[in-house]
Amino acid sequence: MNKEKILNRKVFHGITAVSLLLFLFVGKPSPLYSRQNRPRASISLSLGYFLPKEQAFKELYGNHKPQLNLNIRYVLKKNVSLYSGLRYLSCKGETKIVGPEFQEEKYELKFTMYSIPLALIYSSAYKNVHPFFGGGVSYNIYKEEWEEFGISFEGEKLGFFLIGGVEYFIGKRFSFLAGAQYSLISTKQGGKLDENINLGGIELALGISFHL
Repeated sequence: MNKEKILNRKVFHGITAVSLLLFLFVGKPSPLYSRQNRPRASISLSLGYFLPKEQAFKELYGNHKPQLNLNIRYVLKKNVSLYSGLRYLSCKGETKIVGPEFQEEKYELKFTMYSIPLALIYSSAYKNVHPFFGGGVSYNIYKEEWEEFGISFEGEKLGFFLIGGVEYFIGKRFSFLAGAQYSLISTKQGGKLDENINLGGIELALGISFHL
């Protein structure tokens, strides 16, 4: 196991420990969820950037790529919610084949990944500002294509992630959303990508939520 993967695990475990401490000692019950006719669920749409962790991914597809998120949260009890939805990431890149017989030939690549997260989210409230954090697992379906040759590599993999952010309410039903997510998605098959590559990284997003 190389130093970068060891560091990734240490960072992930450290963030998990901090999140657990915050869960135990920070925040107070949200007045939004203490009302008689409180919203029980929310739907959010956000647009953001994915910052890959793996150097091999950066070399092929760049340092950051746009992504689209559709998420659903359902209040289970007081400040605890169940979090799920769909994340869509699609990006194009380029690979080079070098050698005496190739003369640095370049080929276009396309990478697509759909992710379905499932997590528990803890939220608190300070007037209209509602910070939240949590963690869980994700089911990820990815595909890498060599478009000129019609060759593709596909796979499915479970991942782990931590998420945090804040919502600013502009009424009872609507809120602006800003969030960040750190994910680990380790796979042994990535097509042109190296073996045991981490398809996760840091995700930053802005959006809007509607509370039912």
